Amino acid sequence: MGIEVESADLLEELPKEIVSLRSSDFPLLVRDKEGLEQIVLLEFQTQWKVDFPLRLLDYYARFKMKYHTRVTPIVLLFRKHGGAKDSYTDEVVSIRFRLIKLWEISGRELLDSGDVYLYPFIPISECSEGEIYEAEGKIYESPIERRRRGDLLTALAIFAGLRDKNITMELIRRRRDIMIESFAYEIIKQEGIEEGLLKGLKHGMLEKAKESVLEVLNIRFHNVPAHLKETVHKMEEQERLNFLHRQAILCESLSQFEEILSRKET
Repeated sequence: MGIEVESADLLEELPKEIVSLRSSDFPLLVRDKEGLEQIVLLEFQTQWKVDFPLRLLDYYARFKMKYHTRVTPIVLLFRKHGGAKDSYTDEVVSIRFRLIKLWEISGRELLDSGDVYLYPFIPISECSEGEIYEAEGKIYESPIERRRRGDLLTALAIFAGLRDKNITMELIRRRRDIMIESFAYEIIKQEGIEEGLLKGLKHGMLEKAKESVLEVLNIRFHNVPAHLKETVHKMEEQERLNFLHRQAILCESLSQFEEILSRKET
């Protein structure tokens, strides 16, 4: 995406009291290696909609007013659309944003990158059907934990459905044994592909935040008690986990971290 990221935290949506407002998919507070911060509004669009740039302008203005720092909107567009463009201008306002047309990205390059977490995007990239099944095989055989492989295979099947529903059905037929353990798979059954995709992505970020907290504790204090791990794994609030990640870095002892963890207020 053209941004060198040292760390990124998912921001709580705002303003919470105005429930009628639409919300940004993933508002991220990003820090680069020099410590400079900016807000990245990461948006996922299955199909291009004419009024989308205006909604993006709304998100931009709200976060700019709240944080008074640089705000960079980035849009990932899944399906090809001739009218999609990276700017909007009328007689009063103008906005530019980064538009990533996933169908223009080489699927072979994604495969050759060796990054298994990029493989689910291959079906909506410039690729062959064979490369989709190659990605499936590499995910299935990867050394990551089984539940994570299930999440990635489910995401692969979802994106494949935007290209050809028959590929999705074949992927599910071949890998259902592992997909049924995926959080995203359950949501897809209940709420459909698009809602399942977004919630699955957010769940993935939540799980990553939990892992980051425990990783810092393991590095600093070694043997982390099982009850503490269980408490962290039960958490479902991204903002709270971001706070605990910072405390895991700053606290002087494991007992101090447990005391912080026991508090209801951050």
